[in-house]
Amino acid sequence: MATSGSKNFAITRSDIINAALRKLGVYDQQEAPSSADTQNAALQLNMMVKEWTARGIDNWLRQEVTLFLQPDTQSYSLGTANATTSYVDTTLSSAVSASATTIPVTSSTGMTAGDFIGIKQDSDTIHWDTIASVDSATQVTITTGITSAAASGKRVYAYTTKAGRPQKILTAYRRDTGNLDTSITMIGEEEYRDQSNKGSSGPPVQAYYHPTLTTGTLYVWPVDGGASWDKLIFIGQYLPDDFDSTSDNPQFPIEWGNALVWGLAAEMSTEFGLTEQEQARLWTVAEKKLRDVLYYDVENASMIVSLDYRGR
Repeated sequence: MATSGSKNFAITRSDIINAALRKLGVYDQQEAPSSADTQNAALQLNMMVKEWTARGIDNWLRQEVTLFLQPDTQSYSLGTANATTSYVDTTLSSAVSASATTIPVTSSTGMTAGDFIGIKQDSDTIHWDTIASVDSATQVTITTGITSAAASGKRVYAYTTKAGRPQKILTAYRRDTGNLDTSITMIGEEEYRDQSNKGSSGPPVQAYYHPTLTTGTLYVWPVDGGASWDKLIFIGQYLPDDFDSTSDNPQFPIEWGNALVWGLAAEMSTEFGLTEQEQARLWTVAEKKLRDVLYYDVENASMIVSLDYRGR
């Protein structure tokens, strides 16, 4: 038996739209959809895949994000805060005085001009700046200059892209300077508001996430002390990428191709005057295709059920 040996089959926004319109019977194999129909279908496709996050499509859209904590800071605006999915972790190779812009590092590997850079100072605050230039393998120049002195061996972090606003935070833990992780509990708004002293000092043990329209605010309790721990790691659920151009691939595993096509056909069925019976048939198939992949793309893990003894 001869097989291709390849597993790189992919589809584009154009493929999805054209296939959906054919299933509606409004275009045949030889016809190209009008620009108006293509634009309307692209709009509906984007709305549909965003809505599907409410149906539980999140396995491959989850991201591990590192949020860098500051001492005595109760909340962080995710989308603008210093949080990222990938960063460089190094140390100062010698002491740096306040206002210095020349930063000696153990290694500048992975750093580039324009990156965000955080230098942990003797005050345990992290001074955030941007890299003006990478001068050598052991030195960078920053734009503004640190605000207070930092001893040799203090941590230095650098990253290129801020993490965006998550839809939800599924789990979180704090990471100390020795890279040891401790789970923290995600709680609801009422439980967080019930904390009488929201400025209590100590390692975070709880966090509450409030997603707003443009950013999201993460509240931590107690507030970070900064000496032994300076990072909070969370697993966030994010929306799939937009379909902006005809050649865009869906940010979905390929087994979702049929669900995307049939789902779009069902969504568009009312716009082309199909009978209620024809619409119902499309929705029946579309729902089956969606359920099949939803049931398949789930995390293979045990479910643990326990009693909540906190009296809520």
